[in-house]
Amino acid sequence: MPIPQTVTTMEACMTLRAGNEADFWATQERMGPVVASQPGFLAVIGGPIARSPWMYFSGKWETPDLMDAWYRSPDHGPVMKGAYDTWFDAFYIRKWRRPAEGEELTGPLFLETSLVPADALLHERVDALVTTLTAALPGYGTMPYETLPGTFEAQPFQFIGPVEEFPQQAPVRYQLNTHWATPAQLEKWLAGPEMAELATLGTVTNEVGVQIHHEPGERRALNADGSARGWLREGATL
Repeated sequence: MPIPQTVTTMEACMTLRAGNEADFWATQERMGPVVASQPGFLAVIGGPIARSPWMYFSGKWETPDLMDAWYRSPDHGPVMKGAYDTWFDAFYIRKWRRPAEGEELTGPLFLETSLVPADALLHERVDALVTTLTAALPGYGTMPYETLPGTFEAQPFQFIGPVEEFPQQAPVRYQLNTHWATPAQLEKWLAGPEMAELATLGTVTNEVGVQIHHEPGERRALNADGSARGWLREGATL
C-alpha cells in the first residue's frame, strides 16, 4: 500500500564522539544551506534533552518521498559516512508522517508538543516541569520512551530545548516528545490538566505523527520490523 505523501518528521538523537565535536559542528554549519535548498525541505530542529545523554536532531520534509530523495542525495552520503566513521558514538532514527485526511489512526503515534514562552525558562523551572511530567504521564498510559531498540529514557518522554532550528519559529521554543500506543490515550493526555498547566507557560501546539516502516534491508542498522534504525559504537556507553 502506498505511503500517504504528507509532512514527514525524522525523530532522531545522537551522542558525539569525544574529540571530534569541532569537525562535526563545522560540517553542520557548512551543510545547512545545502540541506535547506533541497526540494521539500521544511525545517531542521535540534537541542539538548533534559535528564538525557542524548542530543535531539530532527528534519521535516513535505513528503516521505522527498525525505528519501535527500537520503539518496550525493551531498548526503559523505555526511552519513562521517557520522558512522568519526562523529557519533550512538544514534537512532525513526520517521513519522502527518495523518492523511480521514485516516483512522492506530499506534504507535508520535506527539510533538511545542511550547513557546515569552522568555527562556529558568533551569529550576525546567527541572520542576520534568519532575511533574515524569510523575503524570504514566497515568495516561504513555509508552516508555525508546531510543536505541530495547533502550529507554529514564522518563517516558523527551523535553528538548531551548531548540535551535531553521527556519526559526520563535525567539525561544521548547519541545516535548511522547510516544502513544493508542489514539484514545493520546487524546486523554491532550485533554488533561497537565497539558492545560503547560499552556500557562506559553503558547502550546501539538502535532501527531504516524510511524513509517522501511522494508527489510532498506537502511543500514535497521531493526527487524523496519520501524527504527540505530547504532552504538563498540566500547561506547550511554
